[in-house]
Amino acid sequence: MTTPQNINVDIRKNSSAIKCEKCEGEAFIGITFLRKVSRLITGSSQDQIVPIPSFQCSACGHINKEFIPKFEDK
Repeated sequence: MTTPQNINVDIRKNSSAIKCEKCEGEAFIGITFLRKVSRLITGSSQDQIVPIPSFQCSACGHINKEFIPKFEDK
């Protein structure tokens, strides 16, 4: 059995900030997209609600394109 190794990563040197595409803010809040799935698909007696977590800019409310779930090919 192996044990996990502690990896020391300096987050300041080894990462880059994600900025809002609209206002360039760097703070985001969690949001949830909701999708309804038909009971015919799930096999249950009721339609089901599926939560999909994402992020929105805390300053202006914009949602970056990379945070919007892809539900269909375009």
